[in-house]
Amino acid sequence: MEDKNQTKIELEVIDLSPFLDYLDEYHEGNLLFLTNWFDRAIYMFHYLPEDVFTPFERQNTCHILMQLKETLTEVYCKQNGY
Repeated sequence: MEDKNQTKIELEVIDLSPFLDYLDEYHEGNLLFLTNWFDRAIYMFHYLPEDVFTPFERQNTCHILMQLKETLTEVYCKQNGY
């Protein structure tokens, strides 16, 4: 029996075909091109005015973008046998 404080997370299969179509159309199917844009977005976040995002929001947003970039790089490396 589950404790009332525990949360059960049920994962569903997600259709990633729109993302893959985007990757093929705009980045020629190359994940490294997309990761370069993540680098640029993270860099540019540091130059947004402080009234747009609080420092905490900026930190969290950059962290999420960095995690996405790392995941895409890992997928690229596995895909190419590195």
